[in-house]
Amino acid sequence: MNVTKEIVRRYVEVLHGTLQDVSGRFFSAEQSKRLLHNSLLPAKITCYVSTQFGIGFEYLAAPETKIETVRGSARVEDLFVQAPQRLRDVGPMFNIRGSNIGIGRLTLADGFPFRLSGEEANVTFWDVRFACETLGWKRDVQYAEIYGDRRASRWSIEAAQNRAKDEILAALFLAQRAEKAKKKLEEYVPSFKEKTVLVLGSYDSVGEKRLRSIAAALEDIGYEPVLAKDIPDFEHYDLSQKIVAIGAVSRFIVVDDSSPSGHLAELELCRSNRWVTAILRAHGEGSSWMTAGASISSNVILETSYDPVNPKPTIEEVTEWAEKRLAELKERLSVLYPWRLES
Repeated sequence: MNVTKEIVRRYVEVLHGTLQDVSGRFFSAEQSKRLLHNSLLPAKITCYVSTQFGIGFEYLAAPETKIETVRGSARVEDLFVQAPQRLRDVGPMFNIRGSNIGIGRLTLADGFPFRLSGEEANVTFWDVRFACETLGWKRDVQYAEIYGDRRASRWSIEAAQNRAKDEILAALFLAQRAEKAKKKLEEYVPSFKEKTVLVLGSYDSVGEKRLRSIAAALEDIGYEPVLAKDIPDFEHYDLSQKIVAIGAVSRFIVVDDSSPSGHLAELELCRSNRWVTAILRAHGEGSSWMTAGASISSNVILETSYDPVNPKPTIEEVTEWAEKRLAELKERLSVLYPWRLES
């Protein structure tokens, strides 16, 4: 079943309603306003629903919040961009193939701005201008999210609630880490985004010793490792949900895949979210054949052997690879990930 404009409208209503309700339990009114989607309000929220391909949400600052829907048979990119027909016939400036792509603070001129290549693709825009001087056309976008996926299940009430809670958990986690570091949140956030590495693996006695050793090596070279144990309990979230929320605001992921544990499910989350991920195996011995060869079909996954007694040499190699990969992605896409928005 594909989404309808009523379903999309309800998704937006529930997203913001959940943000307001749940964030009020953990943050002051002023802090709550700084959550990403809260910070966009009040706004005119336009929901774009294509009967052919994709959906989108656009936020435009307004005196009060209201939700409108635009439904049409054209692809969502055309509904959203609203370019002259002549410009639609020009090839796209960006073919968006991945998910969680962000484009901000620039002008896309003299071509159709973008196309999504498939259902899994999505892109976030902020402070962007679309323009074509020869046609005398321009369009300014303050903030918008465009998705290829128009399945109704993707935009359910539960999905809206979970997304809101992901935002709140990430903010709560940041606030707790800032307090631990004895810094103001606004001082702590920039370094967190650039230095935090999520470390996953087994928590049996031997496994946790390996994780602590990996974390110590990361600290030695200037990173701030986060273990799953560090993520606070929140609402009724299970571990996988917490991993998704914190993984999305981490620079990259390191997984110790040396013995069987729940990290097998977490590794699948790394794959599906396309996070830059290093998989480490003590002396080359993995936990399962199910995890073998993960890097073959992905250019953001590295598999390598390491010495759990002295992991630092491998960790130095891994972090160099991860930083190089992140730089390459940034250069190729000419974008930043949406979770690195300054707001």
